[in-house]
Amino acid sequence: MSRHTGRPGRRVGRHRAIGIAVLALAAAALVPTAGSAQAVTAADSATDPGKVTRASAAAADKLQLTVHRVPDSSQQTMDDIFANSSVHNIVSTVNHHLHRSDGASCTADERDTRPSTPAVPTTDAYCWDEGDATTQHWSPQGLTSSGDSDGDGKWGDDRVLISGWGSANTSTSMGRLAVINANADSADYLGYRWVLPVIPINGGTDFRVLHSHMGGMVWWGDKLLVTASLGSSAEAVHHNAVYVFSTKHIYRANTSASWTGKRGDQVSADGYQYFWPAIGSYSVSDTCQNSSADTRTPCFDGLSMDRSSDPYTLVANEFVSTSAANYRSARVWRYKLAPTSRLMPIAVDSAGHADPVDVYNTGTIGMQGTFSRTENGERVLYTAESLWGPKVRGIPWRLPLPATGQSTAAHDPTSAGGSTTGTRTWAQHSEGMTYMSDQRWLWNQTEWAADAEGSWPTSDPVRERILFHVSLDTLQNALTP
Repeated sequence: MSRHTGRPGRRVGRHRAIGIAVLALAAAALVPTAGSAQAVTAADSATDPGKVTRASAAAADKLQLTVHRVPDSSQQTMDDIFANSSVHNIVSTVNHHLHRSDGASCTADERDTRPSTPAVPTTDAYCWDEGDATTQHWSPQGLTSSGDSDGDGKWGDDRVLISGWGSANTSTSMGRLAVINANADSADYLGYRWVLPVIPINGGTDFRVLHSHMGGMVWWGDKLLVTASLGSSAEAVHHNAVYVFSTKHIYRANTSASWTGKRGDQVSADGYQYFWPAIGSYSVSDTCQNSSADTRTPCFDGLSMDRSSDPYTLVANEFVSTSAANYRSARVWRYKLAPTSRLMPIAVDSAGHADPVDVYNTGTIGMQGTFSRTENGERVLYTAESLWGPKVRGIPWRLPLPATGQSTAAHDPTSAGGSTTGTRTWAQHSEGMTYMSDQRWLWNQTEWAADAEGSWPTSDPVRERILFHVSLDTLQNALTP
């Protein structure tokens, strides 16, 4: 079966010339080093990805993180100069709305984007405001929520979703965040406002845009983690990093101008009212590589959180194109999260390094979002293969992972109906996932707005961008034998 990439934005106009991704205020820049090569064989068919295997120690070595923090003095300068705000203020002042898919604001194409197995009612799927549903300059990517940040599903009194969008078909590679009011009893339920993630510069007296396609996000305590990878092209050097933001440091602009930063008394965030500066980052020692080498450095793409592990873990995955020319195993790996009282959210040793606790090779490619948990004593990963093409459904998967000390998983992956053969029943072009454990809801978003031929950009988009939730029980029943 021929496979192709599930991302129109990655086929045309995704990669642009960029600056370095490690914080301008970080302790040191990164110097890329050459990777060695030993080919691995990936599954040739989405219908049979094979059992998940544990990657080599050499593969794990490439994923060691180094922590960088914005100096306390720079953070204090930003607090002194800029008007501080909060997540609560943002979700209380929404100026856009998601719309229930059974209403007149959503199209038949948007309703058809939701999964068929497991079945998702139209009342549990939502389309974006008109401009965001069709824009060719932005594309939905990572997704997180207050369900990640706190076990009760709320941040303070608010239930919140955060959707990350990367710019596409523009000269500036940057990201933005839709901060969404998920309080079911609110008149502004699923209303949202855009917030600009930025990087502090000049000792905290100014800031610039974050260069990131926003592929993955996790909200842990008061910290938001965002992947900065722009892919595997030459201009992605230094961009294989995870940025960290704090809900304690969100600021308001005082002008809606289209530039970003501080000019005299004016503070602008590219037209958005709120901006959110990074407080630090984690980097690997190499740019990501588009190869099948066992010792390649994968591109950080999706992020999710596993609350069933002890301690909780950050789960990362790479995106592997479903193009036949790029067959290789798709990597999934994880890091221990630190207690929420720590200044930075990933646990590091005394040298400021974080080693992955597990690295896996999977034959399930086209992964753009995951959800990991332990079921009946076995760690599993829920994900989907996103297939290229307009109105093409993805393939849902439940992947058992190798137990501690084991090189191969005990069980095969299963798809719709508990089958070991992949079935196209998931949403079209799905991206990030996040779990509200108190509700037992898994949220997922989709990204496409290409035309009927799959071309991008276009003046005639097919609307396939939705946000939906499915109960974990329904998902388990659909994918478990």
